Amino acid sequence: MSITENREIENLLKNIHQGLKKYSIKELNQAILGFFNKKNDKSGEIEFVLNSVAHHFSISLNTLKKKNVRGSIIDAKQLSYCLLHFNLGLSVREISKNIFLNSPTAVSNGIKRLKQADITHVSDKKFLEKYYLLEKKLVNHIALETQKNIEFNVE
Repeated sequence: MSITENREIENLLKNIHQGLKKYSIKELNQAILGFFNKKNDKSGEIEFVLNSVAHHFSISLNTLKKKNVRGSIIDAKQLSYCLLHFNLGLSVREISKNIFLNSPTAVSNGIKRLKQADITHVSDKKFLEKYYLLEKKLVNHIALETQKNIEFNVE
């Protein structure tokens, strides 16, 4: 091990020791688990995606999440599927079961639409333009949130 790794381990053990002075083992363990869960929690990003798509299409969240829709709302749902899948790394199953309560096939078809988009078709070109615009907003949002977390942790 390098000297820096040894120092990091020493700091970790000191912090655990300080934590055990103030909290019980159970409380400290719950705080650590809460931290890990918060790190893996993407609910803020999911909410941002849904709100951004709904705002872009001038529809409500309830309309976006409806099961049987037509027209531009299908585009909105499919854009949401793509952003959640490609940019947040959610599985088709997670998107279908936990967010939209749709069949996995509907989500897969939405994702396929982006993968197989042909820029020579007007509707596909518009779909891609909207995807890239919303993707840019999502990336900026994540960057701002990350910056806030870094500033918070430094202070």
